[in-house]
Amino acid sequence: MLSRGALAAVLLVLCGTPRAYGSFTLNIIHLNDTHSNLLPMSLAVLPDSAGGFGRIDAGGAALIAAEVRRAKHEDGNVIFLHAGDLVQGTLFYTVYGGRADAAVYNAMGLDAMALGNHEFDRGSEGLALLLDEVLFPMVCANVSVADDTLLAGRVAPFTILETGGERIGVIGLITEELSGVSSPSDQTVTVSALESGRSAVEMLSYMGINKIVVLSHLGYPHDIRLAESLPGVDVIVGGHTHTVLGRFEHLGLEPGGDYPTVVTGPDGDNVLIVTAWRYGAMLGNLTVDFDRDGRVLDWSGSPQILTTGDTRGTPGLLRTEPDPLVSEMVDGYASVLQDFQNEFVAMAEADLPNVRVPGGSLPMGSVIAPIVCDAMLWKANRVGTGAHIALQNAGGVRIDVPMGEITIGTVYTLLPFGNTMAVLDLSGRQVKDLLEEALSSIFDMGLSDGTFPYVAGMRYSASRGASSGNRVTSVEVAVPGGGYAPLDPEATYRLVTNSFVAGGGDGFGSLEGVPATDTGFIDADIVAEYFRELGTVRPVEQRVFLGE
Repeated sequence: MLSRGALAAVLLVLCGTPRAYGSFTLNIIHLNDTHSNLLPMSLAVLPDSAGGFGRIDAGGAALIAAEVRRAKHEDGNVIFLHAGDLVQGTLFYTVYGGRADAAVYNAMGLDAMALGNHEFDRGSEGLALLLDEVLFPMVCANVSVADDTLLAGRVAPFTILETGGERIGVIGLITEELSGVSSPSDQTVTVSALESGRSAVEMLSYMGINKIVVLSHLGYPHDIRLAESLPGVDVIVGGHTHTVLGRFEHLGLEPGGDYPTVVTGPDGDNVLIVTAWRYGAMLGNLTVDFDRDGRVLDWSGSPQILTTGDTRGTPGLLRTEPDPLVSEMVDGYASVLQDFQNEFVAMAEADLPNVRVPGGSLPMGSVIAPIVCDAMLWKANRVGTGAHIALQNAGGVRIDVPMGEITIGTVYTLLPFGNTMAVLDLSGRQVKDLLEEALSSIFDMGLSDGTFPYVAGMRYSASRGASSGNRVTSVEVAVPGGGYAPLDPEATYRLVTNSFVAGGGDGFGSLEGVPATDTGFIDADIVAEYFRELGTVRPVEQRVFLGE
């Protein structure tokens, strides 16, 4: 590949003497992983006088739209970008299939978006519908759809945006694990992000464009490696890993790095990496100063959690008023969802009661929680990530499910937290230790009994009264064809659980920092899909044997 200097010389010969470029300032407003969250969400981030955190309503399309409108009116040279996973995660997508997201973000004036893995969750048909609806380019350089009749010719590797008399190249990249975390067609082929990015940079450079932004749905660690390896890139706007960047410890959020994260590229130039958490609660805002040759000279900015409430001057929180047009659009779509709550899903053949810890009239414990585990295990093996065993914390399952009709409203009340499905690999020894840790949290440390572990693909026996670390007396794993075999301490098992547990929450602290793949599939959506597949939901065999 030619260096920037060599390319400039080629262009000088071909095009004559270029105009003299002075410094140029670009303002990048950005989002990622909004997952059909068009309404504000409740976040416990506002510090209170007792040393805890009070709740605020944060984000939502109407607040984002207001801030984007303000920036475009006041700041100049503004581009509004989305790093993928626009859809999948709330009833807005379940009901509208992307139409609501497309209409709202069209009204918000989104300039460009990368394809995320969840844009493929409904296969080529779902993405084709989305492409029909959006007015902004959706770009991806490292996915080939040439043989897919529904998508061929519809996904460009990059787009070119113009602002302030300058052209900005915007390249899209998607995770190379696409087939394992979504449902692309067999004709959709993912190739090397690095090599595809290199080709796109070369094409843009030959066109005389020296300010290049990558919209990356690779994940923050991959973005760092990309910045270190791909010459010619100035800014990477990332997504996929739902990473918080910047100083947000005082709000109870754990940052993954600085905003922006500054990396020295292979050509010796600065590359700025930014991302903005998830679900539209946070909006990124980066200002970049370029020299005449398109190199990054300076930068400023920070992401903000948007709210209509009183921020008490807290850094990281930005009070704004909702955009009335977008607010009205979202409310219109939301009104239909009320009827959807009553949609029939399946029949419960018997009462499916819920209790956190086995005992009393329910010695086998919750009847519904193990079925939730079954649903996660079923989904993991259907989408390609695969899993051997599943675990659900009791506190994540909230209600009894009575005999009779199960509706969407029932499912979303059963699993109200919007957790996503995550998979991670553990040794058999780690699996047993995980069960011990959960039981110790309840019986030794007196923590919430919501930690109690329900399972699928396995069964275990334990004693309440045994000493810490010695409660679990046996663990068995399901084998193909039926039956169970003893857990092998040295073998590797793929566990599927919810994102809260996978992140070390609810007494599962040993999982914090363990590499996990967050599929982005919402637990309630998974359970509804599984119940529809079953038609009739029945109690399952006992898997937890808790003695005294």
